[in-house]
Amino acid sequence: MRRTAGTKTTPDAVHTDDCGTAGKNTKPLAREQALRVITEDGVTVCPYCRPDTDPGVL
Repeated sequence: MRRTAGTKTTPDAVHTDDCGTAGKNTKPLAREQALRVITEDGVTVCPYCRPDTDPGVL
């Protein structure tokens, strides 16, 4: 999950582990955490690597 720049630590987007657009402010999440932030917390997914299309997510 990548976080926005600045003093806020608001989640910006969820990426796959091999996404080239993730950037240096990305931290790994467990599968369950990633599913929760996508489905419950409303964090967007990267439009390039599309982690929400992984089998079993949606």
